[in-house]
Amino acid sequence: MMTHDVENILKSFMKHFGALNRDIPDARNAYTDLQKTVHKDGSLPAKFKEIICIVASILKPCEECMVYHTKQAISLGATREEIMEACSVAIVMGGGPAVSSIAIVQDCLELWAPRK
Repeated sequence: MMTHDVENILKSFMKHFGALNRDIPDARNAYTDLQKTVHKDGSLPAKFKEIICIVASILKPCEECMVYHTKQAISLGATREEIMEACSVAIVMGGGPAVSSIAIVQDCLELWAPRK
């Protein structure tokens, strides 16, 4: 059973991020340009960069970030197993609080990358 409504979390995040174009367009565009630069394939494939963002989001913690970056990682071909293995690194670095945050990632995986 899912406990986090990850679709609505993502929808709300995207709505508010988009609204930044109206409120602070220069800052939003600069941030978007940075994201595009960082998240393209390089020495590390883009999907691994998204997985790193999942771990960073768990450690922060940032619910919207966990949802967004999990969706992005899956769309770039990251597997459930890769994402959960990265979550184990978050547990090493963040302990018990990281374990509780991983529930959000698990709910994302149940929706967007269910077990086969």
